[in-house]
Amino acid sequence: MKSSQLTINGQHYNNAHFTIGLSLAISSSVFIGASFIIKKVALRKLQASGNVRASAGGFAYLKQWLWWLGFITMGVGEAANLLAYAFAPAALVTPLGALSVLVAAVLSSRFLKEKLNFIGKIGCFLCIIGSVIFVIHSPKSEEITTFSELVEKLLDYLFLSYVGTIFLMGLIIKLAFIPRFGNKCDGIFTTMLTQPM
Repeated sequence: MKSSQLTINGQHYNNAHFTIGLSLAISSSVFIGASFIIKKVALRKLQASGNVRASAGGFAYLKQWLWWLGFITMGVGEAANLLAYAFAPAALVTPLGALSVLVAAVLSSRFLKEKLNFIGKIGCFLCIIGSVIFVIHSPKSEEITTFSELVEKLLDYLFLSYVGTIFLMGLIIKLAFIPRFGNKCDGIFTTMLTQPM
């Protein structure tokens, strides 16, 4: 019996493995998105019963079975995501991780009674469209097979420019913006935390 092959970015994948990887990536997004909602429901129940919040030094959430269910659900989702990389190319698995945001948005409107405004709905739509476009038009990447090739790529002018720019932006934010606007705008800290430094 002849097995069918699928070629993505020059690499051959067995169709069965590709389907398994795709299924794991999608289920990973569902589990991770649902875990946020489960944990938030647990934290809301704790807050309603008058327990001290975790940010104020409380640890009551560790005794809440629903919070642990959300934590385990997150672990299952992350494990499925890790396994998906073994079966499908990263160019397919990585953009599908954005679907967890969509799952969390839909479930929060259903179970947490949070309203998703028009801009949020557009964001969810763009998340889906972006994932589809990225999967279809993912760039072809070369495989690095030796350590010398890796060193060559790391010393490439474009990569060094990127790292230098990110480092410089982080330094400017840390030295100029945080002392000036840090206590007024949470976006400054969010930007600093999302810097890949």
